Amino acid sequence: MTLSHLIAETPEQFLLTLWQQDQGAISRTLMASEADPAARQDLKQDIFLALHQSAERLQAAELPRAYLFRIVHNVTVDHIARAQRYKWQPLDDETQQQMLQECPSTEVAEQQQSQQIMQAVRRLSLANRQVMLLAMEDLDAPEIAEILQISHGAVRVRLNRAKTELMELMQNDR
Repeated sequence: MTLSHLIAETPEQFLLTLWQQDQGAISRTLMASEADPAARQDLKQDIFLALHQSAERLQAAELPRAYLFRIVHNVTVDHIARAQRYKWQPLDDETQQQMLQECPSTEVAEQQQSQQIMQAVRRLSLANRQVMLLAMEDLDAPEIAEILQISHGAVRVRLNRAKTELMELMQNDR
């Protein structure tokens, strides 16, 4: 591609062409600068954003490839300096577990799951629904037998049937 052809392009087209030509060298620079793949991807995005913001100056530069690598270098140096300033420490298991328990998305997921279970319980046959609702209230088989005026054996049979029916309903809802 000739220089006159590159100048006729828009700054964004010029940047994309230059990016594609030097993508291997940029990737090697990223690999040498950042070991963490997620942080490396963030760095790559930061570099592309800086290049995009400088697209007109890049196109007008006497040595565009040198200017590109100056931007890559400057953004990488800033990234490394920021990483040194804010050294991230991995969370210990207890803190991580506590944060997950307090996470609103976890609560929402649990609420959704509870709603799905209750919808499925409402669709159980009456006999199975009675036994399941009492079991969900942490009543044991003798207590359920007393409440429903049936034998312990009948409670166990109904509980097994209710669990099987509930599992089928939940699987069909997926």
